Amino acid sequence: FEGPVIRKAQELGLRSADEAELRLVPNIAGHVGSDITAGLIATDILEKDKGHLFIDIGTNGEIVFSGNGRIATCSTAAGPAFEGSSIAQGMRAASGAIERVDLSDEGVKIGVIGDSKPIGICGSGIIDAIGEMVRTGVVDKTGKLLPPEKLSKKGVPQAIIDSIGKNDEGYYLTLYKDPEGNDITITQKDVREIQLAKAAIKAGEETLMSELGMSKDDLEKVSIAGAFGSYIKKESAVNCGLIPDVDRDKIFSIGNSAGIGASMALLSEEAFEETVRAAETIEHVELATRSDFQEKYMLAMRF
Repeated sequence: FEGPVIRKAQELGLRSADEAELRLVPNIAGHVGSDITAGLIATDILEKDKGHLFIDIGTNGEIVFSGNGRIATCSTAAGPAFEGSSIAQGMRAASGAIERVDLSDEGVKIGVIGDSKPIGICGSGIIDAIGEMVRTGVVDKTGKLLPPEKLSKKGVPQAIIDSIGKNDEGYYLTLYKDPEGNDITITQKDVREIQLAKAAIKAGEETLMSELGMSKDDLEKVSIAGAFGSYIKKESAVNCGLIPDVDRDKIFSIGNSAGIGASMALLSEEAFEETVRAAETIEHVELATRSDFQEKYMLAMRF
């Protein structure tokens, strides 16, 4: 549908007061839906007076970029890796999920949801793990997980090297050594899955920047929306290439912006009208028709 939808709630089979309305704020285009429209009015991105990147990361990565008096959006198919699916021991963010990973001279340290025994790793933990592996050199620029002898020559701390193992499928990093043998690891295939997903996001970001005649140096603000964005570390997101390498003080996790914007649109007629103006104003960039997207995507594969 285009434009806002306003109906009596009872017309749609919802139990409600007789005169209660159901309101849907407008879609922008394709996979850039009403949740993004609502989320945008909870930020200052619609002012278009500064370089501002808004990103909602999920199976589809919705990206909005404003600046130079314009605002544009696109949707890119990141796949399910950021949500734990397609990762060997990936899981949703529930009790027992590794949500934090730090690599240091002391080895591998993890944070687990619910302070319980680790049983898998969720999206924020995966981003942390890959970001730390890139930062410390465990993974090279091509995404290859390096063998212990090469890591030793590079000066990687021995405590980290001791966590590197190998099986028939290649090298892996052990995050949690389980006495019962149910170790939690990051495999070479896991790295590749994240590599593909982050490349799609990064290429979408760079396509929008190119469309608006801007670069990461013009960015004054990066807003990461959604529950996922609330838990990932800025440094890890930058290290793995998910968001541009800008001053960390410019990066903000804004939580459930869609929920905030929806509340605003229900409680304020002016806010509801702003969602309509936003959907009409934002330029939609269809990546499938862009000849430069595939090239940017291939380059974005590198860490």
